[in-house]
Amino acid sequence: METCDFDDNVYRTYGDLAAMSNQELEQHFFNFGIKEGRFYNKIQSRQNFLDAMQIKGKMLEIGPLDKPQLDQHSPDYYSVDVFTKEQLIKNYGHDPSVKKEKIIEPSYIISNNDYTHIKERFNCIFSSHSIEHVPCVVSFLNSLGGLLTDDGYIYLIIPDKRYCFDHFKHDTDIFDVLQSYHEKNYRPRLVDVLRFTIQHTHNNCVDHWENKHGVAGGRSELLRLYPGLSELYNSGTYIDAHVSYFTPENFLEIIEILSELKLVNVQIHKMYHTFRNNLEFYVILKKKQTY
Repeated sequence: METCDFDDNVYRTYGDLAAMSNQELEQHFFNFGIKEGRFYNKIQSRQNFLDAMQIKGKMLEIGPLDKPQLDQHSPDYYSVDVFTKEQLIKNYGHDPSVKKEKIIEPSYIISNNDYTHIKERFNCIFSSHSIEHVPCVVSFLNSLGGLLTDDGYIYLIIPDKRYCFDHFKHDTDIFDVLQSYHEKNYRPRLVDVLRFTIQHTHNNCVDHWENKHGVAGGRSELLRLYPGLSELYNSGTYIDAHVSYFTPENFLEIIEILSELKLVNVQIHKMYHTFRNNLEFYVILKKKQTY
């Protein structure tokens, strides 16, 4: 309960729960509330999560693109991406949802998952809808942990694959994560690119909560797109794609197992489950006390 900041008083504001005891409320939360996407503390939106962040020094934002969530005008603000601003503008040239004129120039450009040239240490590291793109979750988390001050936190906003265009893709599990770590992947694999491009559905989270999931691409899309994607991939081009498909439950389990295996230098500090009619959940990581 401590990890999720469960608040009896907030949860009791639902009319059908008002007469429950504290123990009954907690039981209802775990048995039904999480699945129903009910609010259970003061964090009830992305903005609430951002407002609750404690920043006491330098901050690093991962892949802000055209929508930085932290104060980009602060002298303590830094950002990192795998592409330059010029390449990002080119990559999103045909995407009307991305405002090319607002794409910021990253402070650091990394390649092959190598963060070692970043010498700064940050009190706050923030990532919104980025971890699902990284080729190796283990390497990514350890890189961020290595950039964190001892009293700093990593704040993650992660899409819940059940309520976005990833709905029909298989949930990532610990074996997927360990295999990527074993392979030392530095870019999405061809299978990741194919799944991301072909097996998508709509991105209307309200419809997904109503079990209206649409239809994923299938055989015809694979036959049409495979030749071009395969050729581009074999040229060595970095093709951006979702590599992992998380829910709050599988993310928590993966981090716990990686920690028990002593493969990561961070641990869960707080986690806020996906709220109804939303498509993302929130996680705060901190350095492991012993590693």
